[in-house]
This record gives sequence, C-alpha cells and structure tokens, in this order.
Amino acid sequence: MKTIRSLSLLGPVLLLAAVLISGCSGASPRILAVTLDRSELPRYESLEIKVILEARYDNPYDARQVRLDGLFTAPDGTQMTVPGFWDGEDAWRVRFTPSQTGEWQYALTVRDRRGVSQPAEGSFVVAPSDLHGWLQVGTWVDPSYSSRYLVYHDGTPFYGVGHCDALNILTDGFDAESGVRLFDNMRAAGENYVVWWPLYTNSPISNSYDQYNLANLKMIDLIVADAQEKGIFLVFTVWDHPELRDNTHPWGNGRWSANGFNDLGEISLFFTDPEAWAWQENFYRYLIARWGYSPAIGLWQIVSEINGTNAYDQANPWHERVNAYFAANDPYRHPTTASMSGDTDWPEGYAVTDVPQVHVYDLEDPIEAAETIASWTGRMWTGQAKPNWIGEFGVPGNQVYPELFHNAIWAALASGASMTPAEWNSAGSWGEMTADLYADNSRLARFVADLPLARLDPSPLQIRSRDPQVRGWGLAGQEGGLLWVQDFSLQGRPIAEIRAGQTVRSGVEIEIGGLAEGTYTLTPYDPWQGVYLEPIQVSCLQNRPCAFVLPDFTADLALRIERSR
Repeated sequence: MKTIRSLSLLGPVLLLAAVLISGCSGASPRILAVTLDRSELPRYESLEIKVILEARYDNPYDARQVRLDGLFTAPDGTQMTVPGFWDGEDAWRVRFTPSQTGEWQYALTVRDRRGVSQPAEGSFVVAPSDLHGWLQVGTWVDPSYSSRYLVYHDGTPFYGVGHCDALNILTDGFDAESGVRLFDNMRAAGENYVVWWPLYTNSPISNSYDQYNLANLKMIDLIVADAQEKGIFLVFTVWDHPELRDNTHPWGNGRWSANGFNDLGEISLFFTDPEAWAWQENFYRYLIARWGYSPAIGLWQIVSEINGTNAYDQANPWHERVNAYFAANDPYRHPTTASMSGDTDWPEGYAVTDVPQVHVYDLEDPIEAAETIASWTGRMWTGQAKPNWIGEFGVPGNQVYPELFHNAIWAALASGASMTPAEWNSAGSWGEMTADLYADNSRLARFVADLPLARLDPSPLQIRSRDPQVRGWGLAGQEGGLLWVQDFSLQGRPIAEIRAGQTVRSGVEIEIGGLAEGTYTLTPYDPWQGVYLEPIQVSCLQNRPCAFVLPDFTADLALRIERSR
C-alpha cells in the first residue's frame, strides 16, 4: 500500500484549511487544503469544493479504502453528511446544495484504513433566492400535506409534466453555450421532468466496475448541471433493464456484456455475491456524491422493468436492498421509484419505493385510453398512500396521436397521479415528441400551475353524468380540487371517424359526490384550446351529491374546484 497525495487546481475563491499534522506520514490521512468555488451563493444553488488530501489507497473508487465526507451545519444547527468523490481526473470534490439562508459551517474529513483525518473546517454564506429546491413527498415537508403528491423542498406546489426520452436526451443537440436543446424545448412547453437512462447512453461503468469512464462522467455532469439551470427534473435511472440482462433471458440479449460488473463474474452473482454488493455500494455512493447534490435529480429510478433483468427470484430482495441504500445514504432524500414491465402490478415494489409506478402499453383505442390510465392510477392510489405515476406508456406509430396522449394525461391527473404519464420516445416506430404533444402538455401545465394538490390533500370524487355517453373523474379536499369529463360516444371507432364525428355536448348535467358541505366555484377549462370559461357556482349539502350543468364542450372538459365558503 502506497501513500498517495491527491492534488487539485486552486479556484477563484481559495480557503486554505491547512491541516498540517506533525508526525510520520503513516500516522493518519490528512486534508491539506480545500478550495471553494465561491464563498457566497444563493439558496438552492450548488457549491463545489476541491480538496487536496493525503491518504493511502490503491483505488479511489473503493470507499472501503478511502472516503471523503463533508459535514455541513445549517444556521439552525441541522446537519447533513455529504459524500465526496474522486473526479477521475485530478481532484477530490464535494458538491453541496444549501437549503437555508445564513452562514453554514463545514467540516471535511478523509478516512483510510489507518483512521480518520482531523477535520478541515470553514464556512460560507447563503443568500435568499427565488429557487425552490429539490422534490420531496408532501408529508416529508409538512405533515398536513398529502402523502400522494410531490412538492418542492420549500413547500411550493409541484405537479410533474413531462415525458420519457430515456435514450435520446442528446439527440436534439448539445453544446457548451446552450446546453441540452431538449431541455429548452421542454421548458418552452411548460414541461418539468424527463425520464432518462444515463447508463444506456453514458455509462460510468462501461469499462469496469472499479474504474469509471471519465468521458461519460463529465457528460453526465454537464447534463445534470444544465437540467438544474433550466428547471428540469431528471428521473435518473440507476439500472435500465438491458444493463442487467444477458442472452439467456426470455426477452433476448441485453447489454450485460458491456456492463463493467460482468468482470466480477456471471450475472446471477451480481444479485447475490457479497463482493458484487460491496462494489454496488461503491457505485451508488458515487452516484449520490457526484450528482445527488443537484435539485435536478427529481427521482432515483432504482430499476426500470426489473422483470426484464436476470434478477428472477432475487428481484424483490435485491430491489429492496438497493432502494434502502439510496433512502439511507442520500442526504437530500430524493424520492425513489422502480417498475416492472407494461401492464403488470408489482405490490412488493410499491411497498418499498417512494413513488410507485406502472408501465401501460395495452392501449389501442385513443378514447378508451382514458379509462385504462385512470384504472391503473386508481389501483396504485388504493394500494399505497404514496405519489403514483405511469412511468411509461404509448403505442407505436402516430396514427392515434395526439388523441391518445391527450386522454391519457388528463385522465391520470383527474384520477390521482402525481405526474403526467411518461410517453415513451425512442424514435423509429415509437416516434418522438411532436409539436402537438408538447402543446398538449403545455395546456395541462397551465391548468395545474398554481393548483396546490399536496396542500389540498384531495380524495377521489364520485362523478355521475346524466348523459350515458359522458364519464368523469375528479379529486377534491376541503378547499377544492379538480375534475375532468370525457365524451366517450365514439369509443371503438376508427380514428378518422373520431376526428370527423365529434359533436358539441350541450346541457350535460353532472352530479359530484364527495365534496364537503359548502359553496364552490367551478371554473371550466377547455383542454384543447387552453382557455378558461365562465365560472359556475355550486352549493353542496352534507351527505348529498351536488348537481350542475356543464357548459357546451367538445370531446372533454376540465374544471377547477375552489371553495367559496
């Protein structure tokens, strides 16, 4: 074992924490100096610290040999322990995002097999900002909030509007000046999240389980930083199913041969072998250390479609173990999610993950899609009092779009999803986001922009239409909520007939069960035009449904519910 001194280039703000420990070099590891990239920053922006240290190790990616940690103390005394990491190039680093204004204290330590260094201490100042931080489950921020919705760390309302570009984040282009063009398109459309498979496109372990790919690490750095700057949340997929599938699997060959963990042995050992788990822990710690600092990490997706991997009878225990690692070791406690493949319940996964999800591909009829999506959303709502979400959905080709997409996103909202269903995009027969789909998400984003679903703590409403060809879904709490109604008279017809045959529905009477006694303002919203219509006043008596007549509409109509008194 040799003594290695890690050097770092000094940045514009230099804080020398010269912990010069006397005695022989074998006594303990040492931190020689630290460099902050700035001494003052806005709340919820990020700080990077470079570290010069001296320690004994053979592999900087093995936390059993060497580990750098930062203890950050907030102005109110709250403490966070944040892991550091070797950047693969020339520096040890710690990345941190503060959540309080005022003066913060930090203490950095390095550990190797000889022990722990003396701390290198310092401080920095955090100023107010208009940023809101990372995502949390509602009840984690405020016990009075709903556990079924996400909010920003500061309690600001959030509803996820986005799609799945798991393989294609960089397809539209990337450059140092403008960053990821896809994020610009999303932001212009009012979207705020995207599902991404970073290991599929930029795997840090493409070379080896114990020596990470520098070019891919740096590319993920750029993508995460750009997403943070543009307000886009990444559903950061730790394992996409091809990475953990070999040619013996019924789905066909995956990408196990290109996964650096295959150097440790056959794929079955990945899920059971203690040494494989130790290196997984190293990898998960590295993901948290290098990218967990960023509010752009919306969710950690532990695994996408676990039944597409070789986990087999280890699927539940392995997933639970990985999920527990992220829950216990991520200082920002980004929520976790995971999935099985399309149209499959996974109650064991729902029980341990923070955001249950299902993938829905059994879709053909663009109108019936609303019923299918609402049914799956309702099943997840009933199964767990957690934010739920359809993490993938869609059909090949564009024949039934945008109608299928439109009905899916509105039915999900009205039946209790915490985010829009993530339409799968991988080019080819599965297509890409079009101007029509972006416009549809934009109109829904406008509807939910200031709707505080977590604070409203809604429950499902019972919607009954006097017109047998109109159905609806809705939710409300004591102070309000929403509902969405759909004309399904053309369900089962060819798409050409649906587009040509839609008629104006006039005088449709609706009864709502489940609203508390009181007077409400219902504001109709045309989901196809993105415009609000004249409000409707409705009085509800205790234990009785309240009835009202909808304004004329074509295809479907959304309504905001706000308690007047």
